Order: sequence, then structure tokens, then C-alpha cells
Amino acid sequence: MPTNERQNARKAKKRRDEQRTKRIIWIVIILVAALLIVMKVMEIDINSIRNRFSGEEKSISEVLMDNAYPYSLDSSKGVKVTAQNDKLNILTDVSCTVLNPTDAAVLYHFSHGYANPIMKAAGNYFVTFDQGANRLRLDTLNASVYETKTENPILTANVAKNGNVIYAMKSSSSKSTVVVINASLKKLTEFEVNDGYVVLTAIDPAGKRCAYATVNTKNAKLVTTVYTINIGDDKERAHFDFEGTDLLDLRYCASDLYIIGNDCVSTVTSQKKQHEVFKKGDVNTVCFNYTSNGELVYVYSKYSAANENYLAHISPTGKVGVTVELNQKPKYVSSSSNEMTVLLPDKIVTYSITKGDKRAETDCDDSLSSVHKLSTKCFVCRHQLIDVVEQKKIPNEKKA
Repeated sequence: MPTNERQNARKAKKRRDEQRTKRIIWIVIILVAALLIVMKVMEIDINSIRNRFSGEEKSISEVLMDNAYPYSLDSSKGVKVTAQNDKLNILTDVSCTVLNPTDAAVLYHFSHGYANPIMKAAGNYFVTFDQGANRLRLDTLNASVYETKTENPILTANVAKNGNVIYAMKSSSSKSTVVVINASLKKLTEFEVNDGYVVLTAIDPAGKRCAYATVNTKNAKLVTTVYTINIGDDKERAHFDFEGTDLLDLRYCASDLYIIGNDCVSTVTSQKKQHEVFKKGDVNTVCFNYTSNGELVYVYSKYSAANENYLAHISPTGKVGVTVELNQKPKYVSSSSNEMTVLLPDKIVTYSITKGDKRAETDCDDSLSSVHKLSTKCFVCRHQLIDVVEQKKIPNEKKA
């Protein structure tokens, strides 16, 4: 009898152990299944979990960013990306889209229907106009302000940080008409321009100072003339001639004006005093952009076919600050915080804007057309896609 009791007890214990093991296995299976369901719902890549065990831990925002990009645009034509107030403002030939770069959430979107759309941005505002037609609209990063029709075809336009818009249009009584309106469509000034067709306009952040450039022929030579004028004045404050130079941009930084040509750079202080940073023929403009404060980041070479290129930060008073020599010709340059980022054919490199030392870099291919660095991430445009890449920081001892 004792022997049978012991055998029966062992069998009962074995059955209990087997049942306990089965329960544990089922609990594990149910937990794994629940975890997979949760991960599927949240669209979290299983690789992000592996990274936690491999020491490459990612934050929730980084996981969300990884799953949000690449972001596909509605067109690959006419794509222009602008970093505006830490947002990505993207113009295509079809529409305009404002993205939150953290998760690619669409903050604002509209289809413009313009045949030749051009966009200019300042502060929280941006103006989009149909060059050669008569439609123009003002928007903020999250709402429409207005859309209006002009009397004649628009030549060019620009916007101030306070929402004032300056635009030039063809004129029936002269060559061009320049108009400044505020965010409520109230006309602040209007005047005729007889000297030539207006090709560029600029307006200072306060919306009070203006500049415009005209193209005309003088003594059988093509001359571009820049005029400065204040709203409320009857005549211009000053004018500056650029013979044989193609002007690329006019831009105010506070009350000072940048004039950028294909072969020169100047600044104008107090609407009157010109300072030639690079005289005509001294440089060949490769590309340029502006800091969030409106200061110029400029890439140039000594001549058009030169292998050596230079990246420079130029103050609004015309002082050339840090200058970095580049061994390749950049395709694009941008600036954020205290850094300058250049897009080369095979690399994205970031430099300090104050010291010129290399801060970070990463490899890329030649399909990229632009790059904007926000925080530690680089947002790049490739055809119809907006993607995000991360640079490798350069150790202090290797910075050059």
C-alpha cells in the first residue's frame, strides 16, 4: 500500500507540474500576442525594440519620426523646401504643405492652382504668387489670410515679418507698378516705375522700408538698378547700378539690405550707404541662404570652373566672418541655430557659424536637392520625397 500511494502521489505531482507548465506557456503566448498586437496598432518597428537591447536606444519621438518618413509629396515638379519657424514649408507645382518635422504631421495644406508659383517667407507669414498672372495669396503657417487678384500680371513679390506684402506688376501707363499692402489688404503705397521692369522686391521685417530692382539698357549695355524707398516717401532714398550683373536676390536683415548678384555681393545700411563685400567679378555665386535672423550664408568660388569653393557668413553690415574652404561644389546651403549645413554631391556637412569647425557629417547620394537641419536631424528632399537623415558628430580632436 505505501508503495502505491507514493506512485500515485508522484503521478499527481507530475500532472500538476505539466498543467502548471502548460499554463505558463499559454500565458507567455498570450502576452507575446498582445505585445505584437499593441506594436502593430502603434506602428512601432520591431527593430526599435532590438535597438534597445543592442545599446542603440531610441526615444519615442525618434521612433515616430522613423515611421513618418519618407514623406511623399503630391508632385516632384517645382519642389522648394523652406525651413520656417522650425517647420517645413514645401511648395510644389500643385500645392503648398506645412509639415511638423517631428512626425511629418500636416499642419496646413492648400492647392494653389498657379501655373508658375513662387513663394517667399518671413516670420510666420508667406506669400505665394503666380508669376506672369494676377493671383497672389498670403498665408500663415496654419491658416489662410487672403487671396487677391491684381490689376495686371505680377512680376515679383515679397513679404515682411508683420504680414505686409510688396509686389510689382506690369503697368499700362509705365513699365512697372509697385504696391505695398498690409495683412488686411489695405494699400499702404503705390507708385509707377519708368526706369525698367521690376525683377526683384524686398521689404524689411517692420514693413516700412522697401527695395526693388529694375532691368534696363543704358548705352547699349544691360544695367540692373536697385532702389531703396521708405513707405510714405515721395521719392527713392538712393539707387545703385550694377552693369552686366544678374541680380539674384534682395533681402533685408533688420534695417540693412543684402544685394546678391551672380558675381558680387553688397550691403546697404540706412537705405543709403552701400558697402561692396565682393566687387563685381571677384566671385562666382554658387548658392546662398539666410539664418533665422536673416543673416547671409554664402557659397562662392573665384571663377565659374574653380574646384575650390568657399562657405562664408556675412553680417548685414558687410563684414565677412568665418570662411570655410570646400573641396567640392555644393548643391545647396542652409543655416539653423549657430550652424551652416552644405549639401555636397556625396556628403552632408555641418560647420559652426562662429568658428568654422566641422560639427557633423553623413554620406549621401547625388539625388538630393536640398537639406535643412532642424535640431540634430537633417531633412532632405529627393525628387518627390522628404526624408530625414542623422549625421555623425565629429569628435573635438578631429574637428577641422
